[in-house]
Amino acid sequence: MRQVDLDVQELRRALDLNGSLVAVHYACESFMTAKDRPAGVACIALHDLQTHETLAFSRADAPSSLDGDNREIQLLRRFFAELESRTDAFFLHWNMNRPEYSFAALSARYEYLTGEAPEGLAPSRRIDVDELLSARFGSDYAPHGRLESMGRLNNQDLRSFKSGKSEAEIFAKGDWGTLTRSASSKAVLIANLARALAEGRIRTAGTAGTLVFAGCHLDAVAVVLELGDRMLPVQRSLKVRSHGKPLTFANEYDDQYLYRALLVQFFADVRDEEFVPSYAGGNSRIDFLLPDFELAIELKHTRAGLTDKALGEQLVVDRDRYANHSSATHLICLVFDHDGNLRNPRALEQDLRRDVSTERLAVTVRIYDR
Repeated sequence: MRQVDLDVQELRRALDLNGSLVAVHYACESFMTAKDRPAGVACIALHDLQTHETLAFSRADAPSSLDGDNREIQLLRRFFAELESRTDAFFLHWNMNRPEYSFAALSARYEYLTGEAPEGLAPSRRIDVDELLSARFGSDYAPHGRLESMGRLNNQDLRSFKSGKSEAEIFAKGDWGTLTRSASSKAVLIANLARALAEGRIRTAGTAGTLVFAGCHLDAVAVVLELGDRMLPVQRSLKVRSHGKPLTFANEYDDQYLYRALLVQFFADVRDEEFVPSYAGGNSRIDFLLPDFELAIELKHTRAGLTDKALGEQLVVDRDRYANHSSATHLICLVFDHDGNLRNPRALEQDLRRDVSTERLAVTVRIYDR
């Protein structure tokens, strides 16, 4: 059995037994600012999955009698004391395994400020949730800024969430309260994502939940992509008629007509040509919207002269149109290139998925060229 499966089993077992699971995240200054020393810490937040309590050790709540480094020393002492009381806990984190951002980095910062090693030891039972998701779903399971992207894909509360870059800028201003709220929201988010993963209901850029068909549970994104793969054989079948005029499929409107007929066999709620917010002075429409799964679907039919570059530029425009649609967190673009107009479809799929996706909108591109 793969290590990722063992880790998920361990996580699931701890949740089932109501064991001690703690999600941790912290906010610090920019690593570019702290070039010759450990980065300064603004807040360390813990979220207990057993009690649903969130603890924050922050410069914001230091006694007024403390100033300067003493405010940070106090929060670090409180954090390490908490670690000492939770030696049996599993700690869930997000990329806290790098030299500059880790439990070891927190220890180094404390020693830098006090000249002494902290009393609490780094927890021995740790799970990197980002690493777990990468091992399970692949390294491109979510757009860049993956923690925020996963929060949006899974409908989490991101009102207090700040990106790492924003946190570094806020640190420079000394706004400890905002950083405390951000670190706390991230600890809760990590906990919720870990729970969703263990319970089999996590949503990534490659999956948007399951639907029931003929008594089976099917992945919604997989169905959307597979239906695109069946378009060509269905078209060929419809072109052969013993009576009446054969059907032809020469453009995107023909593709939409047929694809919708395939969609409604699996999805109860298929919205046609959903309006999106005004973009570049005009109104635009999504070809299809599956609101139950927050999926937007765009169909493209290639033609002679459509280059790989031009297709990429079109997708950037589509992404920017759809990014602010409140009902879509994932755009799937189906490109029908049955005549072979594109030069390198497989590489183009990968490049576009990586380059076009954003924190707010995951993008999947599938090119059907055979």
